[in-house]
Amino acid sequence: MARRHGLWTLVAFLLVASATSLTAQTLDKGRLDVSWFDPEAVFKEVDEIDYLWVAGDFDLEGRSLHFKPWPEPQFAPSSKPDEKDQRLAKMITAAMQDALKDAFAKAYGDRLQASTEKGDIIVEGRVVDCSTGSTAAKMLVGFGAGSGNTTIDVRFVEAATGKVLAGFHHRVVSGTTWSTTDSKFFNWLDDAVEEMAKKGLPKLYARGKKVEK
Repeated sequence: MARRHGLWTLVAFLLVASATSLTAQTLDKGRLDVSWFDPEAVFKEVDEIDYLWVAGDFDLEGRSLHFKPWPEPQFAPSSKPDEKDQRLAKMITAAMQDALKDAFAKAYGDRLQASTEKGDIIVEGRVVDCSTGSTAAKMLVGFGAGSGNTTIDVRFVEAATGKVLAGFHHRVVSGTTWSTTDSKFFNWLDDAVEEMAKKGLPKLYARGKKVEK
């Protein structure tokens, strides 16, 4: 009897451990899949980015970045995009390779090389959630009503080894009456990359606050 009780205790423990592990693999209400970056990644919130992770003292200065085309939007299970949302997500996806390259080239100047053809660090990304919001609600109600949003993942991968060295996950909300999801998104992108260039990834990450959900 004691042996059977011990067996059931072990089974219960394994089930709880498994559930905990599955829960720990996602953040941001399921929109952030930690394993896409690194299963052991610890994300922090910084000034311009909701979730940032950097391995060790990895930095972008002095590196050559290869910006890859983004795949089709990969909506998180919790997302319920309609036709307009999917269209906006595809538009942003198509623009991101050049938008990222231009933002990093502008912010870092000659401190790194930005290319869509080659580099020792591969820059990959994807759209995981997108909503156009409600224009009518914005105009009639204001104060964030009808807000649209776009959520993306970006990771920096060492070309020689395939190891992910850093990454971020961020949600941009077009909360003002007249702002649109796409305009607010690209303005944020420029600001976020400028912050990376100004402080450097290691310092930016070190000053961040660990996020638990």
